[in-house]
Amino acid sequence: MVELIVVLVILAILAAILVPALLGYIDKAKDSQDILAAKNIMTATQSKMAEAYAEGGVAQASNVAVNAKNNDVSLIGTDFANDILKTADDEPYMTIVGLGDYNEYGKNSDISQRHKAYTVYFVVYWKTKDSDPLFFDGTNWTKTYPWKSSGGNVFMVKGEKIKLQFFFLTAPNKANLSDNWNELKGKLNIK
Repeated sequence: MVELIVVLVILAILAAILVPALLGYIDKAKDSQDILAAKNIMTATQSKMAEAYAEGGVAQASNVAVNAKNNDVSLIGTDFANDILKTADDEPYMTIVGLGDYNEYGKNSDISQRHKAYTVYFVVYWKTKDSDPLFFDGTNWTKTYPWKSSGGNVFMVKGEKIKLQFFFLTAPNKANLSDNWNELKGKLNIK
């Protein structure tokens, strides 16, 4: 009987050591899966923007700017967004991509600057309402909001000030994009 108790105690100690380690591996695997889905969306967006550049404009590629308040564009439910979202396993709770501002760098700008309107500089990938959002800052993926804006959607990207325009691919509030930004800021405790 004593030997059986000793074996059970040893098994309990091993379980107490292994379970947290295994749970950590599971969490890392989920994070890796989310980053992969976010990277797929970013790559698909960049591919679509390269096509748009070849065709001559963001407006042609996106079909419609549903809500352009604060220069944000809603592509929610458009063919453009749906084609991009096919690369993700499930439709994310919120997905925002930041490109160079089309009015700043688009068709009327200096040709050497035009590519900025078709380059993905920023991504927000928020898988579920309860998960932590992922951010791409032009170089890395992180779970913390990576930038401080100097106002007017101007961000520092790789040492250069870039004016961004944000395109919503998915969001819970399709009618008011400002509400989505406020929800994201609330989740991150950003004022």
